[in-house]
Amino acid sequence: MTATGPGTGTRHTARDDPSLLTVIALELGRLRRGFPFWMALLLPLVLVMPLGLIAAFSPEGKGGDVWGVWFSVTLLFWGVFQPMGCALYSAMSIRADRDARRLLYGYAFPRHRLLTAKYCALLAVGLASALLLALLLAAAAAALGGASAVAEVPGGVLIPWVAGAGTLALCLFTAEKWGFPVTAAIGVVGMVLAGTVADQPFWWAVPPVWPMRAVVPLAGIEASGVPLAPGDPLASTGVLPLVIALSAGLAAVLVAVAARHVNRKELS
Repeated sequence: MTATGPGTGTRHTARDDPSLLTVIALELGRLRRGFPFWMALLLPLVLVMPLGLIAAFSPEGKGGDVWGVWFSVTLLFWGVFQPMGCALYSAMSIRADRDARRLLYGYAFPRHRLLTAKYCALLAVGLASALLLALLLAAAAAALGGASAVAEVPGGVLIPWVAGAGTLALCLFTAEKWGFPVTAAIGVVGMVLAGTVADQPFWWAVPPVWPMRAVVPLAGIEASGVPLAPGDPLASTGVLPLVIALSAGLAAVLVAVAARHVNRKELS
């Protein structure tokens, strides 16, 4: 957009500040000093270290399949915890920013930019946690399973993270509109459902179970953790594109709905 200066004929470019990238960077800086940062850092360590010991002393591990057990059990907990992780990321970040939002909403730029930036920043924090988990698992895979085991790790960790993008948008909208208790309830119920119905025919209708539905074929286990039998249809990876598409579509819709909500929200 340009404007003509009075009496000069000079055209000046109207700046749209702050840009979305700037707001995302600010949000990342704020998250770096709060609960989401520490959860993103500690969660991979909490998953990998204890579960490695459990795998080593399991009957299958004593039989020589330490990596197979370690990988599948870690992905199981990674998939089951995704709904609660999304809920905690969203609820804690919204709660921490409550006073700052009252001030920021008074500035003359679209409020929805703050909401969109927060979603992108939380998504990036979750990606950082997923990459750390993938790095730790890849190191274990290189030591115990070789190159073929290492190749399984990126998809096994990152696809459930992508599958959780829709749930993150759901939790962020819920935290913005109804607050911490309802958001936490979504996380708890989502964990329970992820461990019980992620391998059922109606999984597609329950967004919090989508990460665990991705884990089922990637780890070769049922939602309950029982290994899949040879030839089980649940072992097919053909479901993964659908999981990713559903998550991306839901995220786009809910971020748009949440943005409209914050634009119309009364200042208090």
